[in-house]
Amino acid sequence: MAHVKDDFAGYEKNEFIQAMRVAIAAKDAFVIYGVDTIAGLIAFSYKNHEITFLTVNPDFRKKGIAKSLIREVMKCFRLGEMLHVITFRNDDPKGKAAIACYYSCGFKDGALLEVYGYPCQKMILRLPA
Repeated sequence: MAHVKDDFAGYEKNEFIQAMRVAIAAKDAFVIYGVDTIAGLIAFSYKNHEITFLTVNPDFRKKGIAKSLIREVMKCFRLGEMLHVITFRNDDPKGKAAIACYYSCGFKDGALLEVYGYPCQKMILRLPA
C-alpha cells in the first residue's frame, strides 16, 4: 500500500489496515499475491453493491490483475444487479489507468462527487443479464 497511498483521498494507514482485516474476514475482499508481496487487492460491499477499494502494486501493473479482481467481484452478484465504484474523474491524470480498466469491464460514468475534498466520480455497472 505504501506505493500508492498518496493516490487515495483521506487515506489513513491504521483505518485502512483495520478495514482490510474486516473485509478479508467477511470475505468481502480478494487478494492476488506475488512473491513476498501483495500484487493486487480489491475490497467490496455486498450490502452496498460497491467496490470500496482496488489497488495493484506498480511492479505488477499491465498484467490484467485489476480486471481479474473486478471480475471476481462481479461473480459475487446476481445478473442484472448494479455495482458501483467511486474513482477519479475522467480529467484527473492519476485516474487514467483506473478509469480505462473500469470502462473495459463495462462500467459507465455516473455522478460527479467530492470525497474528502477531492474531486471524484461514481462509475456504475449493470451486470449483464
